[in-house]
Amino acid sequence: MAQGSYSHAVPSMFFRPPTLDDLEVIHDIEASSYPEDEAASYENLKYRIEQASGQFLVAIKAAGDGSDSNNADQLVGYVCGTCSNASSLTHESMSTHEPDGRLLCIHSVAVQQQHRRRGIASRMLQLYLCYVRGTTAGLQEVRLICKEQMIPLYSKAGFVLLGPSEVEHGQEQWHEMAWRTEGDS
Repeated sequence: MAQGSYSHAVPSMFFRPPTLDDLEVIHDIEASSYPEDEAASYENLKYRIEQASGQFLVAIKAAGDGSDSNNADQLVGYVCGTCSNASSLTHESMSTHEPDGRLLCIHSVAVQQQHRRRGIASRMLQLYLCYVRGTTAGLQEVRLICKEQMIPLYSKAGFVLLGPSEVEHGQEQWHEMAWRTEGDS
């Protein structure tokens, strides 16, 4: 698995795999991004960092970019997923990680509230899809579930709406979307 940093077209921002030192901030972002009955637990996020780090990427705002008085790099968002050999998303396929899985299940695309609506989630997702193609041998498809208001974000990243999800998570209806690696039909 690649362990470097990856630059992309968001000014003063870089992307890298997470470390356990990032867990507190990642958990805080998760808890502030999702209702309590939908947010991943601290233990689930730790499991994903430890077991699926090749499917986990964090966005770091570089220190000294002039946007605030912070003089340290700041973790401002992340995308995480796990792999499965299932053919669709289910509670079971999303609750484990099979390193040789051909289906990548994205669990979270989250950005700190004060950094939202700046294109970070879009850039992070685009880079993530390139990243996982390099870190996930045999990857054939990426799927996620999202709420209706998030469909445009994922559509712009190349995901196709499959329809209502069978997965029940929280109170609202979720929709399943898929992105296929190049060369797949």
